[in-house]
Amino acid sequence: MPKRPLPPLNTLRGFDAAARHLSFTLAADELHLTQGAISRQVRDLELALDCQLFRRMTRRIELTPEGEDFARTVRDCLGELERSAQRIGRSRTTRTLTISILPTIASLWLMPRLHLFTQANPGVEVRIISSIEPSNLLAHEADIAIRVGRIPGRRYERGQPRIDLDMVMSWDGVQADELFPDILCPACAPELAGEAMLEDGRPVVRLPLIHTSSRRHAWPDWLRATGGRAVGGGAGGELEFGHFFMSLDAARQGQGIAIVPDILLAQYDRRAELAMPLPSEVRSAGEYYLLIHESRLDDPRTQAFRGWILAEAHKARDGLTSSVDRNVGTSPSRPSDP
Repeated sequence: MPKRPLPPLNTLRGFDAAARHLSFTLAADELHLTQGAISRQVRDLELALDCQLFRRMTRRIELTPEGEDFARTVRDCLGELERSAQRIGRSRTTRTLTISILPTIASLWLMPRLHLFTQANPGVEVRIISSIEPSNLLAHEADIAIRVGRIPGRRYERGQPRIDLDMVMSWDGVQADELFPDILCPACAPELAGEAMLEDGRPVVRLPLIHTSSRRHAWPDWLRATGGRAVGGGAGGELEFGHFFMSLDAARQGQGIAIVPDILLAQYDRRAELAMPLPSEVRSAGEYYLLIHESRLDDPRTQAFRGWILAEAHKARDGLTSSVDRNVGTSPSRPSDP
C-alpha cells in the first residue's frame, strides 16, 4: 500500500493553535510548550508544504491566504478526530446489556421497575428482546435470558401442571437462578365470581375457560390437580389468547375465567377489577429463571444486573400475598421461597 503524502502530523496541533490565536506565544501557553517549539513546528510544516503559512511581522503574525485555507482544513480534521474519540469514549463507558425475556413478565414485572437499575447503573444501557423461544446463550444472542420452565435434573411431583417451554437451546455452561415459583391462579370479573366456586371442597367452573396459547395445559392440568371440573360455559365456550396479559384483559372484561401465574396477576395494573373465586396452591412443574452463560458471569454489567434482579425478585415474592390480597377478591397462599 503506497505511503500517504501527509504533512508531519506532529506539527498540526501547534499550527492550529497559532492560527487560532495569531500568536506563537499564546499557542505555546495553550499546549504547554515553548514559543520556540511552536515556531519550529510551523517552520517544519511550511518546509514540508513548500508554502508560507504565516507572515511574520515585528510584533504580530497573520495568516497568508494559503495559511487560512490550510487552517480551516486542519481545524475540521482535528474537530472530527475529537468527536470520534468522544464517541469511542462514550461507547466504552455506556455498554449495552441485552436481555431476552418473556413478553408478559417483561411488560408487567420488569419494565415498571427497570428504571431503578438504570438509575443505579448509569453506565449500562439495557436492550430488551421479547421472546418465548429458547434462548441461544451459547451464541451470545443475549447476555441474559428470563424464561419459565424446568431445569435439567430437577424433579417434580406427578400431577403438577406442565410447562411445555424450552428455556434455552443448550444447557452447556448455563447458570440458572430461580426468580419465582409458578403458581397458577384462576381470575375473573367480580360479577362472575359466583359461577366459579367450591362444591364439596372441589372447584366447579361454569364460565368459559380462557387459555393462553403458550401454556395450553394450564387449565386441564390445574383442574386435574385440584379435582375440579368445568361445566356449562366452561366446557362449551373456551377462548384462547397469545399472551397472559391478553388473557387477563379478557377476564377483566367478563369474557370468562383466566388462569395465570400469581406473580403476573400481582403485577397486573387493573388487578383490582378482578376476583379470585378459587384459591390455588397448585405449583407448576417449573419456575421462572434468570439464565446466564458462564462466559458472561464475570462481566460487570451482568454481575450488576444479576444482583439487582435477584434482590427485586426476593422483594416481589415477599410482597406477593399482600399485593394480591389488597387488590383482588381472594388471595392464594403465599408460596415459600425456593
